Amino acid sequence: MEKVATLVKKGLTITIILFIMVILFSIFASLNSNKPLSVLGIKPLTVLSNSMAPVFEAGDVIITREVDPGDLSKGDIISFYNEEQLLVTHRIMSIVEADGGRHFYTKGDNNNSADENVTTANEIVGKKIFLIPFLGYFSQFIKGPLGFLLFIALPLTGYVCIVAFEKIKPKRKKEIKQS
Repeated sequence: MEKVATLVKKGLTITIILFIMVILFSIFASLNSNKPLSVLGIKPLTVLSNSMAPVFEAGDVIITREVDPGDLSKGDIISFYNEEQLLVTHRIMSIVEADGGRHFYTKGDNNNSADENVTTANEIVGKKIFLIPFLGYFSQFIKGPLGFLLFIALPLTGYVCIVAFEKIKPKRKKEIKQS
């Protein structure tokens, strides 16, 4: 029974360490918002403006999936790089086949006019698959110094202290038994 408990503790320890490493990697990889983190073609993106309100608003997180541009149709919501190489997420208003490729005309639902430039297939990052309201505020907070301290540094320090205490505790019991 003691062996099972030890195995469970070790497994839990490894899982927690891996989880913390994945979180840290995700946070630091997403600090450069122009190159979103991609796991198996899935990319979380924080919404920074209300150009698509009321579908989604600033502070929400949209999850996008890499997609073949040939599978896109009018009405789909896509994320793409604009002419300034900034990520934009807008709805496809029309698709034109020209110059041997597909060209996408897009518009934010909350904008009065369509986007000035046409989006080409190679500028598309992905298609919106679902939305997590307000999570963007949390991720932006974690990226800041106070958020990092509260949600990463303190829990990690606490975990290290607990592990260290667990290692010291058996030695104390042995010393007491030997006395």
